[in-house]
Amino acid sequence: MATLNGQGSPNYNGEIRPWSDLPADILVQIIKRLSICDRIRFRTVCKGWRLPVGLIQGLFPIPKLPWTMEYTWMKVPDSNRTLTVCKLREPDLHNGSRPRSYVVETGMVEGRSNFVDAEACASRDGWVLFSKEETKGSWLFFLFSPFTKQVVSLPRLESIRFEVATFSSAPTSADCVIFVAHPPESGKICIRIYRPSGNDKTWNIYVFDVPQYSHSVQSVAYMAGCFYCHFGYFWRMTSFNTANQEWLIIAITDHPSYDNDIIIDDSDVFRYTNPNYLLECEGELLLAYAAKDAESDDPVQLDDEWFFLFSLDWKTKVWRWKNGGWRNGLGGGAIFIGKTSFWIPKGGETEIVADRVHHYSHGIPKFFYSPRGCPWQCFQDYRKKCKICYHPCSEGLKTIWIAPPQGF
Repeated sequence: MATLNGQGSPNYNGEIRPWSDLPADILVQIIKRLSICDRIRFRTVCKGWRLPVGLIQGLFPIPKLPWTMEYTWMKVPDSNRTLTVCKLREPDLHNGSRPRSYVVETGMVEGRSNFVDAEACASRDGWVLFSKEETKGSWLFFLFSPFTKQVVSLPRLESIRFEVATFSSAPTSADCVIFVAHPPESGKICIRIYRPSGNDKTWNIYVFDVPQYSHSVQSVAYMAGCFYCHFGYFWRMTSFNTANQEWLIIAITDHPSYDNDIIIDDSDVFRYTNPNYLLECEGELLLAYAAKDAESDDPVQLDDEWFFLFSLDWKTKVWRWKNGGWRNGLGGGAIFIGKTSFWIPKGGETEIVADRVHHYSHGIPKFFYSPRGCPWQCFQDYRKKCKICYHPCSEGLKTIWIAPPQGF
């Protein structure tokens, strides 16, 4: 058991030790109470406080909520400099005050010209994939980590346009794959793949058949070595295996169903143009589908009203409605939907946002829950009673969910 002597140094079993030589068990107790950024700073205070990364990972397998990254990069007229605002925000987990914000970079910055007008496509493991059309038919892609300020440039992509772009893992890992899907034409779709750790210097191009009547790829999820593409209608989905480049058309029945096999067939609710978000959840695929009342024609209100949440039954190839129920629908986990959608399992930081679907709508954070037998809805009375962990995006900035990098 550690105590303090009169000089402020730890006294451990009668032995006087300097602050730089704290016992490992005390260091663990301190680190457990720190945020991710504070853990990084803690390890830089002195050499003796740098616990092995493997030990830290083993001690902290608890689920972590995603942060938000807010950003803008604007070109300064008559200059090669860029006006930059980029910051990270932690979720508010404690006292209801505003979440802690960390400035990544701000002010006039050299060497950020490629960031001007770039759009975030996806995020994963502390990295964000950006795209930018430099000239008509020529796209620039790059990955940026706001936690380390690292930038990984990708080869130019020559194409009139693309629909979705995402990646499998951090570009520093050997198995990272960048995935870009183009609009289907004449029953065919063009897929481009790039591996940052490989020897290729250009994109690999593949052309495949698409499901009948497919118009465009609405959302993509990566799971167990495959990219799954959802084409907007429930029965149109494909998979691309990154190991053997196999493309499969997954036959989905015409309509989703309730748990009791009652078929949902409401064209006024399930429209091709409605936003939908595909994500991986502990080995299964989930689909969050933004529903819209037939009487509402305001597209701005579309994603503010309610969601249907479905899981894919692989045996019957049916999307089944994942009935929420009070404190039951997500098993204590939480979902965050956006450019990249996340499932966070129960436990750890998830406890205070359990059984909710979170979404940023026009810079405003929304969360949804499902009473028994209802879609996932945003009820204001319930919202007032629940802890709000995220706050509106700063005016003039864009925002994206970002999972902190592994190992912190």
